[in-house]
This record gives sequence, C-alpha cells and structure tokens, in this order.
Amino acid sequence: MPETNICKYYPHWFRRILDFQALCYTERQELRFLAEAMDQIHKNLFVQTMDEGTTAQWEAILRILATPEEDLAFRRLRVLNRLALHPPFTLIFLREKLDLIFGPGNYTVEVDYPNYTLYIESSVKNQQYFSEVSALLNIIKPCHIVYISRPRVETDLLMAERTASAEVEYNYVQGLWRLGEKPFVTVTELEVLKLETQTSIQPLFLHQTALLAAKDIAAARVNGSLVITDLVQSASGNVGSVFYRVRRGQAAEITLVELLDKDGAVLTSSPVYLPLLDDVTVLRHTFAIKEGV
Repeated sequence: MPETNICKYYPHWFRRILDFQALCYTERQELRFLAEAMDQIHKNLFVQTMDEGTTAQWEAILRILATPEEDLAFRRLRVLNRLALHPPFTLIFLREKLDLIFGPGNYTVEVDYPNYTLYIESSVKNQQYFSEVSALLNIIKPCHIVYISRPRVETDLLMAERTASAEVEYNYVQGLWRLGEKPFVTVTELEVLKLETQTSIQPLFLHQTALLAAKDIAAARVNGSLVITDLVQSASGNVGSVFYRVRRGQAAEITLVELLDKDGAVLTSSPVYLPLLDDVTVLRHTFAIKEGV
C-alpha cells in the first residue's frame, strides 16, 4: 500500500497547527481510498482476485447466469473454467503461430512486463505479413497488452586480417625532389605470412568495430526526404544497432530507408515496403561485423 500520511512531509511548525492536522487527516483518508481503488484495479486483472463487479462483467461476457446463493469464490472459479475452454495466450502459443507466418528463427519476441508491452521484431522484408500478424494478435492477446512492431533492416559487414613482410623504399632524396611524380614512400609486399582466410580477429575487436560503425551513423532518411536525427546507437557483441521512430503523420508508407553520416553521405540504402498502420513505428537497423572474405 502506498504511503498516505502526508503530515510527515510538512515542516515541524505546521504539524502543531490544528487546521493543518485536520487537513492532513482528511487528505490521508482520500489518499487511502485512492490507493485501495488502484490496488483493486490491479487485482481485477486476474480472475482469482477480481471483485464482484468485475466478476459480474465476465459473467455477462460469457453468458453465465449467477444465482444469489453462489459465493464470490465459486463464481470466480466458474469464470476461470469457462475461459480455460479457449486457447490461452502464452509465448509458446504465439511463437507457434509466428513460425507459420515468418518461419522459425526469422523473428524475435520481447515482452516488457512492467509496461504491458509486446514487441515483435522481424526483417523489414517480411512486412507484407504485418497486417496478418496484427489481425492474429488482436484476436489472441489480452486487451491490456500493447503490441508494437519493430521492422529490422539487416546488413552484414566482413573484415579480414592479412599479414605480410614488406620492403619500404623512400623515393625522394635531398636535391632530387620532383613533387607529385611518385609517392614519398613505396611499400612492396614480399612474402605473405597470414592469409585472409585464416581466422585471427578476436571478439573484442569485432565488438569495438560494431560500436564504432553505429556511432558513425548520424541520421536516417526515409523515402528520400524525411531526415531523422533522433537515433539510439548501440552494439551487442559483434552486432551494431540503430533505432529510430517514424510517426504515421510523417508518411503513409515507407519505401526507402537510408543511413547517413555527419556529412550527409549515404552509408546504406535499403528499398523496403512498410505500411505505417500504428501511430508510431520503431525501425531497427542491424549490421553484424564478421570475420571473412
């Protein structure tokens, strides 16, 4: 139960005044009533703890006719039994349905339990299935859970290490300098000591490269004209990520997404098709840094 005694927050000299004591008492009662009401709202989210009014609403939905001699515990049990006749909403059940739509491994599901929010992230190439997923969730998810789609644009970057012995030749000596004719130094590779196909790059270097690449992205451009600079850049392991939001009022659909550096140069360009059906759509770009050729 939240704290309802506000008198202890008053200065000491106020607490000795009868008017403030009466005010504290009245406000304490009102805050207690409010706290109890908020607590009951939370309890009404669960069949086992809902009050009589909420039980009656469920009975009306399920077309159950209660009799006066039935107690609240029995009525709750009966509602729970009727609801159990329908397929329950669980992550296992949801993943079974998403496997049929996207295919196994082509999406991720994340649940923010404190904020009652469900995130489904899939490749932006799969967004033709967006309306089908929305229709599915409108049927099976509890009404107090918010669903947010997070389309993902994926890119792989390869890096490799080559080691060789070399000869260094200085092309200019004093008195024989013809500017621009040759570079100052010519490096000639003599013998290859390690080929690019041999693995040598450590996970820390891959992570630092992914983080550096993410930080180098300064803006996203949508449909060739809408520039978004409010980005969230991060890296986890060898995968760099960039998040940003597009509001429905800014575009009806997305057909092109580009990532830009601080000078406005295009770093990536991805033709996509994404209808903006929600008020806010979160887009995520990921680029995996891998060792390879």
